[in-house]
Amino acid sequence: MSISYDLPLPPKLLQFVGISLVLKNNPLDMPLTFGSAIRVSHAASGGYELETGAINFGSGSGQQAVTFTPRGEGALWLIKGPYGEPTISSGSAPVECGAQIRLEHLSSKKNLHTHNFRSPLTGNQEVSAYGEDGEGDANDNWYVLCDGKYWVKGAHFTLKNVVTKQYLQASKDNNFNQRNGCGNGCPVAGHLEASASKVKGSGTVLKAEVGVFLSK
Repeated sequence: MSISYDLPLPPKLLQFVGISLVLKNNPLDMPLTFGSAIRVSHAASGGYELETGAINFGSGSGQQAVTFTPRGEGALWLIKGPYGEPTISSGSAPVECGAQIRLEHLSSKKNLHTHNFRSPLTGNQEVSAYGEDGEGDANDNWYVLCDGKYWVKGAHFTLKNVVTKQYLQASKDNNFNQRNGCGNGCPVAGHLEASASKVKGSGTVLKAEVGVFLSK
């Protein structure tokens, strides 16, 4: 197996993969495999990136908040198999369009999650980072909806939650700012709200950007 990467590797990922590294240029049409780590960017906003950090919602679930942050500031998310299913070996298989996955935030080891709590700006379903040491529940499972056989780097895709049937989405109109209570010192000022919506549209279109890609 080889690993190719487009940015410095965080220590936690090096511990996770535990195998030798091969540096090379990664084509945009490279199939993504289980065990790869990616940055998820939002197409309609010009590339805001999925992020979470050490801040919890002040309302709703009180879980760790997830937002879309300006380009270049997003987190790495580890592609894993779905909750409740046997573990899929890293780099062993490309992710097929329509497959169920989880995305684990590498730093906090919490999974991308949604549920019936309401998001603070739009009142859509709240999107949070949930779980401990990479384990949460079935609301961490998402369908990868894309064109073709495999989910590939650089191509458009959407994420539909398996349990709630709603889509991960954002809009530049729904950003945290002074008018909605996120003033000086607010850690998510300028970020876009990440939420889940019943409607699939331009705000649900995402791309898998630079990261760490595993292949046989």
